[in-house]
Amino acid sequence: MRIFQILLFVLFSGVILCSLTVIAEDMKINTQKQIPANTEGVFEQKTEVQNWKPTETAIIICDMWNEHWCKGATARVGEMAPMMNQVLQAARDKGVTIIHAPSSCMKFYETSPARKRAAEFNDPEIKKLLNGEAWNNGIPSEKGIKWPVDQSDGGCDCEPKCHGGSPWKRQIETLTIDEEKDLVSDKGVEIGSFVKAKGIKNVILMGVHTNMCVIGRPFGLRNMVKLGKNVVLMRDMTDTMYNSRSFPCVSHFKGTELVTEYIEKYVCPTILSTDFIGGKPFRFAKDTVSGR
Repeated sequence: MRIFQILLFVLFSGVILCSLTVIAEDMKINTQKQIPANTEGVFEQKTEVQNWKPTETAIIICDMWNEHWCKGATARVGEMAPMMNQVLQAARDKGVTIIHAPSSCMKFYETSPARKRAAEFNDPEIKKLLNGEAWNNGIPSEKGIKWPVDQSDGGCDCEPKCHGGSPWKRQIETLTIDEEKDLVSDKGVEIGSFVKAKGIKNVILMGVHTNMCVIGRPFGLRNMVKLGKNVVLMRDMTDTMYNSRSFPCVSHFKGTELVTEYIEKYVCPTILSTDFIGGKPFRFAKDTVSGR
């Protein structure tokens, strides 16, 4: 009986240690960026495999609202959300921190433990560095560079065009929030303070919209670059607000690809969801042109 108990203890301990090893194991992340090939404005694609510790990594989900002012945008969010939730679950299982950032929806989450957890962080140095909750409209590497699409009309690609408004109340329900592990915040200072306090080095942005909120919000790509983080965009888990009838008059999905290329050249590298869940990258059903 004593021998059986010892064997059972050894077996159980081995299972625990094996689980811990899986959680602690570095993740191999395949980054992609565009680097100058010459002095004439020609770029070439460069890939690099990086080893990331899950405990030093966070994912920020930007504005995956339950409803957008544009019906087309709402439909695309709904189409992308199921696969995004798979990515979040896989990342969470590895030990990556998940930060849900549905802007202007904090009232809905005021009693949420995940929201209360995020609200505890308010570093005055971060607040000063990020200029409070101001949008970031450009970093030094973008100076003098032309934006690739015209989004001055709001980017609605529907006909007839949608009328605007702010119908969102919460994050789309398809995305699971783990109240014991995740955070909920739409504040750049809170998120920046959290990643500083917890020693987060790697930050992944996903969600919508790439050419607006994902890049410019107080917790967006530019500000994560400003904080010195190793930040990337998950390029198949995002979408733009771009009207294909506006400059440069390409399809909506080609417009998204152009914005992604801009980000790879002047802001930060990109990655794919396949680093977390394998298989093929996400692609919208109507996307027949982009090369994600």
